[in-house]
Amino acid sequence: MKLEQIIYALEIARCGSISKAAKNLLLTQPNLSASIKNLEEDIGFKVFERCSRGVAVTSKGSQFLEYAQSIYKDIENINSIGSSDKPLTPINFSLSTQSFSYIMDKFLNLHSSYNDCLTNFKIKHSHYFEVLDDVARKKADVGIISISNEHVDLWNKLFKSKNIEFNPITCGNLHGYILDSHPLFNEENLFIDDLFEYPLVTCNHDDYNALYSNNLYKSKLSFKNNILVSDYGALIYTMESINAVTLIIKLENSYTKLFFDNSHTGRYIPIDSLPTTTLGWIKLKEIRLSPIASEFIELITK
Repeated sequence: MKLEQIIYALEIARCGSISKAAKNLLLTQPNLSASIKNLEEDIGFKVFERCSRGVAVTSKGSQFLEYAQSIYKDIENINSIGSSDKPLTPINFSLSTQSFSYIMDKFLNLHSSYNDCLTNFKIKHSHYFEVLDDVARKKADVGIISISNEHVDLWNKLFKSKNIEFNPITCGNLHGYILDSHPLFNEENLFIDDLFEYPLVTCNHDDYNALYSNNLYKSKLSFKNNILVSDYGALIYTMESINAVTLIIKLENSYTKLFFDNSHTGRYIPIDSLPTTTLGWIKLKEIRLSPIASEFIELITK
């Protein structure tokens, strides 16, 4: 048994597919299959069984991968001892998420802890259903989404249909949000109704339609002018330029940060009687998290 075979096995388990793992490892599929076959012959049992969706981990294979993950983590620790040392293979991690500054900061914190290693980190800010699709199609190791308690039964059915598991992180509620440059920022008693004469700018409007029923959403948010932008740079510029209001989910034990400097602060404005929203992470049920993905989950849940 060779060290590279352990790395290959972990990548196949992460991807759930030999062909996808071969692509990530820059190998041909026949060569990767042959290497795993040799590994299984050496250890005396099968690690993977082929199935309609790619490969499935066997019972003994599951035990093998637990030890393999431990060995791989030890390799990473050894590589980190010397700043000039390079890991044997890139550390891959892919995240698909709705836009939450809290999650972005944790992603960057994780990356910073591997500055001395060769890494291939990816983060994609998406709508709800794009996050689901990225995880279901194995384009992302982990997804981050928020769901409304109003629609929890529908979401559970959707998760089941895509063989996805949802793990809660924290809860929150939808709020209005203005910058400190807004004329009403220092008003002592400020309600969402007071802001209806100002433009509402949103980036992921489809997300709020998925969170709340149209009637509930429209009855609580009667803004006269609505602006939909495609990215958060345009959203911030619009808020600064025309005193626009935006919508943000205020999470418990978390924070919102639209700016990376101290040029602005913001203020939340509560919206009464909206259902609670739950933020959670998702993954495919049959896929074992890689060590780096598990480390990320620890960061966002502690």
